[in-house]
Amino acid sequence: MSPVTAYQKTIKRGRPADPALQHQRKQDLLDAAFELLRYKSYRGITIRDLADAAATQSAMIKYYFGDKQGLFLALLERLATQQLSAFQAVLSAPDPIKAFIATSLEFFAQNPPVIRLLIDEVLSGDSQLQQAFIELMPKRMARLLPQLIDTQQQAGRLRQDLDPKWAAFSLISLTLTPFMLAPVREQAWSISVADISSSRWADHIYQLFIQGARA
Repeated sequence: MSPVTAYQKTIKRGRPADPALQHQRKQDLLDAAFELLRYKSYRGITIRDLADAAATQSAMIKYYFGDKQGLFLALLERLATQQLSAFQAVLSAPDPIKAFIATSLEFFAQNPPVIRLLIDEVLSGDSQLQQAFIELMPKRMARLLPQLIDTQQQAGRLRQDLDPKWAAFSLISLTLTPFMLAPVREQAWSISVADISSSRWADHIYQLFIQGARA
C-alpha cells in the first residue's frame, strides 16, 4: 500500500459518513477560522490551531479544503455571500442609501475578522488570498454600489453631476475607514467601536453624504 493510499484511508476512516454531519464539520472549521482571526493573523494561524478550535483532526482540513488557504478561501466565500445577501435587501428599502450605511456598519461591526484580513492580507503584499478577497468582496461592491447611486440620481434624490463610481467609493470610505483605523480612532479621537456601530453614527454618515449629494 502506497503512502498516499494509506493517508486516504486514514482520512476516510476519520470523516463522518452522514452528509449532514460532514456539512456541520465543514461549518465548524469555518467558524473556527473566523474566531481565530479575532486573536491571530492569518499567517499566524496553524493547521493545529484550526483543528483544535474545531475539535477535529488536522486531516479533516485537508480532506474538506485541501489546505489552510483553501479553508480561508471558503470562509471568504461564506462572508461574501452574507454581504451580498444583506446588500440585496438594501435595494428594496425605502431609502437605499440610508439602509446601505446601516447595513454596512452592522456587517463590519459583527465581522471584525474581515477587517483583520483586509489589513493583514489585502493591504500588505500580494497573495492568492488577497486576490480572492478583492474579487469576492470589494469588486462585487464596486459593481453594485455605483448602480445604486445611479438609480438614486435617476430618481432625483442625488445630484446628476456626481460620478456614480466616485460617489460609491466615497460612501464605502466613510463606512469602512473608522473600522480599519481602530487604534487611531480609539486612542486619538476617543471614538469607540460601540460609537461607530450605533444608529447615531449611521445617521451622521448619512447626513454627511446626502447633504453633499442632495439634488
